[in-house]
Amino acid sequence: MAATLAGGWFVTTRITDHWDQIKKHREMDLAAAEHFQRLYGEFIVVWKTWNALEGKHTAACPAPEEARWDCLQRMIEVEGEVEALVAKLATERVLTETEIDMLGSVRQAFKFVRRTIRKGRPLNWTSDEVEPYAAFKALVAALSHMVMNSPGPQHRPSSAVAARNFLQITDNRHEITWVATGLRLADTPIPEQPARRRRLLLSPRR
Repeated sequence: MAATLAGGWFVTTRITDHWDQIKKHREMDLAAAEHFQRLYGEFIVVWKTWNALEGKHTAACPAPEEARWDCLQRMIEVEGEVEALVAKLATERVLTETEIDMLGSVRQAFKFVRRTIRKGRPLNWTSDEVEPYAAFKALVAALSHMVMNSPGPQHRPSSAVAARNFLQITDNRHEITWVATGLRLADTPIPEQPARRRRLLLSPRR
């Protein structure tokens, strides 16, 4: 009888620990997703501020240097936070080649924005007809979806696989291919979603 009770207690404890781990992992994923959404909101603020500065000034009357540097600094901070999130995912997830390409492209998309500001050029993303803009939004949606849909704590790569994933994600090839990767994601059908609904999911209004 005592052995039976002890065995039952052990099984119950193991099940409780398992579900506690799942709950904790889910809470961490939700926190990461909310953090990324805040980063995207900060990006929108920087982008709109930058375009307003550049749109109201000319070469003969440039925007104040302090304001230009403020936009660049804020974009660098956003890029750094995105880099940290990508590194986290590379070490915590068993990634497919498509996911590796997506993460590498997300890195380069944010780098593209930062480089545009550094060069003093406006970011002329006026509609989804502008391919980099359409690609950027598709990549943001894909990363947000990935963060929100974790496979669970039991699916973790080895340190060697995580290192290899991160090397592939940070490969410079994505600097050339990020727009094409994003556009491919935008054309990927989403199961059980009408075509119009799919376009809305991938192209939130500015």
